[in-house]
Amino acid sequence: MPRPARLLAALTAAAALLTTAGCGFQPLYAGAGYQSLPGLAVESGEERIDYLVDAALRRHLGQGDSAYRVELTTNLRESAIGISASGVARRYSLRANTRYVLHPGGGHAPVRGQISETVQFDAPSDPAAVMAARSDAEERAARLIAERLAGALAAELRRLPAPGAP
Repeated sequence: MPRPARLLAALTAAAALLTTAGCGFQPLYAGAGYQSLPGLAVESGEERIDYLVDAALRRHLGQGDSAYRVELTTNLRESAIGISASGVARRYSLRANTRYVLHPGGGHAPVRGQISETVQFDAPSDPAAVMAARSDAEERAARLIAERLAGALAAELRRLPAPGAP
């Protein structure tokens, strides 16, 4: 590439970087979103799915000291989606629905939202295997909910003014 063409390409790239920097663009991972979430105080129900979502969220976010608190309410709905020729269900769908309330403090109104995930599992003829398959499906749903919940909470925190700002 001739020298003037390289210079023009470098100037174009520099102009693009300056334009992006000046527009206020800031990646989600670069700001107060995820850095404010580790150690988030989580309040959830007493069912197994509540424990699974809480534990998956804590594993996803890690340890720390967050000033924020979130309340979680998760419910499950199971439905047969695969019926055998003998009329016995052999495949199930498990839908987990989590409603959350983020309490940001500092005089800000709570932020409410909802996340849903659906997973499927096979139902073998052995009752113990069915219980194991359902348990695995609950754990998968909890991990998916926690991953999406962390992103949603971080996005909500990015919308709030920095602590101490008017």
